[in-house]
Amino acid sequence: MSAQIIKTAYNQAIYTARQENYEHNTASYWQQAIAEYEQQPITLLGFACDQGVQRNQGRIGAKHAPDVIKVAFGKLPISSKLWRAFGDVVLSGGLVADAGNIQCADDDKIAVDILEQCQSQYADDICKIICSGSLPIAIGGGHEIAFGSFMGLYRALALSGSQDKSIGIINLDAHFDLRCDKYATSGTPFLQIADFLAQHNQAFHYLAIGISEFGNTAALFDKAERLGVHIIDENACHELSFDEIKARIDAFIDGVDVLYLTLDLDCLQAGFMPAVSAVNAKGLDVHFVEKCLIHVIKSGKVKIIDIAEFNPNYDIDGRGAKVAARLLAQMAQAFLLEKIK
Repeated sequence: MSAQIIKTAYNQAIYTARQENYEHNTASYWQQAIAEYEQQPITLLGFACDQGVQRNQGRIGAKHAPDVIKVAFGKLPISSKLWRAFGDVVLSGGLVADAGNIQCADDDKIAVDILEQCQSQYADDICKIICSGSLPIAIGGGHEIAFGSFMGLYRALALSGSQDKSIGIINLDAHFDLRCDKYATSGTPFLQIADFLAQHNQAFHYLAIGISEFGNTAALFDKAERLGVHIIDENACHELSFDEIKARIDAFIDGVDVLYLTLDLDCLQAGFMPAVSAVNAKGLDVHFVEKCLIHVIKSGKVKIIDIAEFNPNYDIDGRGAKVAARLLAQMAQAFLLEKIK
């Protein structure tokens, strides 16, 4: 079978969790609150593709991540904070939607143009979600998701007459993903974005948090410097106070109009996140990453979020899936609570 792109719809059957039939209705779980896409404040969209990981000589398997993360997310309790803020609306299906998955069916083989087609289809869906007024939280897939996420946001801004607005990219990641290659991979997306913006005479605004000294070549550090990339490396994340970290993040946010927030799960320590192609020997802890994500979302400038590089093939006792789901829940909650302020 030749490689093809498949769009799958919202699948209610994946959302199952324990039932609390003898408790108050606030004893509820996210699987009870997620509904088919109807312009809810948040929309989940899967990018079931790891063609870019394979092209980047990585370990494939991330294409299976979207539904695994959705299942783990559905099993998490809905917090008291959301119940206090929204009441029974929580269970009405009016807060979080699931728009299904964009799937790259490539038979685990490198295929000409299939990644580019998948990114384009995904970008179109992201654009539609943003234009509807919803926040897309996309679930990869490899970090090749990033180019599609950016293009979806860029197209949405253009359609709304806001194409001159500056887009800031905040990437929590051990890697710059600024590689040169003969074709697009999971290691090239931010260079692709920089090149695209240069062609359109627009500035490249990129903040990378968690960059590993031993996860990037000297050539990549030099390229990041030439491109004006803002860096908070993993050593700074461990050594600076969080107030200092926030000040650096805020200085970046103040210089842009809208934000694209991307979380590559390989920024996390291996003990928290074994389920990635490139396991991190040092990395960041979950608490720090949560604080960063929530702080960025509270800026009110975030227009799209994605989660990348979770690989269920290498998970241990569902550990990575639970971490990914928790981070998804934290981001969704932070956005919803910020929205009603």
